[in-house]
Amino acid sequence: MREEQEELTMSKRIEAFYRQSGGPGSPTIRRLLDKHLLYGKDHGLPGKKEEFEDVIRDVFLQDHSTRPLVIGLFKLKETLKQEWDAYLDALRGRDIREEEADMAGKRA
Repeated sequence: MREEQEELTMSKRIEAFYRQSGGPGSPTIRRLLDKHLLYGKDHGLPGKKEEFEDVIRDVFLQDHSTRPLVIGLFKLKETLKQEWDAYLDALRGRDIREEEADMAGKRA
């Protein structure tokens, strides 16, 4: 019963939000949501927009049994990002060299 009541209340809150902000397509909504995510009392430090990664990090890093796993996953993510960026840079370099060779061939 309480869950249904909470869901109904949240539903009414969402409807009221859309009515006050001009409807689902209104550009005002993005601005209001960004402001809420930056300064809402229920969203962490004022002025810092919490990302999903922040929430996961905070929850799982505080648990001593999951901390090593999460640290390992974040290190793996960073390593993969670095490798991917290096791969893309290599591709870009090859594309530039091929383009320069094509231009030189057309001039000759």
